[in-house]
Amino acid sequence: MAREAGTSAPTIRSARYRPSLSHIAIVVAVVLAFVLNLLALQSKEATTLVAIADSSIAAGSSLTPDLVRFAPLPADFEGIDHLVREADLADLEGWIVGRSVGEGELIDRSLVVRPGTGDRLRTMSIPVPIEHAAGATLVVGDRVDVISIVGEEPVFVATDLEVVSIADTMQTGLAATGPYHVVVGVSPQQALALARAIADGSLEIVRSTGADVLEEANG
Repeated sequence: MAREAGTSAPTIRSARYRPSLSHIAIVVAVVLAFVLNLLALQSKEATTLVAIADSSIAAGSSLTPDLVRFAPLPADFEGIDHLVREADLADLEGWIVGRSVGEGELIDRSLVVRPGTGDRLRTMSIPVPIEHAAGATLVVGDRVDVISIVGEEPVFVATDLEVVSIADTMQTGLAATGPYHVVVGVSPQQALALARAIADGSLEIVRSTGADVLEEANG
């Protein structure tokens, strides 16, 4: 069709789209949200292997790999830094379990104590209420005697034992009262006598640091 005189040719607009700043901001926000959600999902999926008791562990036992198995926990699990992790076991193997642990219970690092270095001695944990453990004033390096009731008579069942370590309920963040777990170096005979006294439920730990060494009860 002929163009009328005096009129100009129609302007041909560019087909190229130029996004506005608001559109760019929306795209950036969507991408950022996607990245944050992805990171959150990855964080939830991250796990750490921690030790749990494969079966019941008696107080005074040495921690060995056969006593535990490992289970995954979320890496952000509250308190995971206080648990025995798979990477920790090699350094803690042979340490003393300070209290009895039930099957399936998580192994907290506060439950295990370093064994003693006494020459040719074993180490053993003695669970005793605080009021029967020199009023919770014992320290590592103290010498102690242990009294028990045999028949109807109190006797010294073990004497001049070195305190190797002490684990108590206050250190584990539980109640302020409860049993001490006094880890001492013992001979085989002392270990048997103490095991019998622990089973009888009659124990008194006496600090004997600096005192004369007494003879132990026979049998």
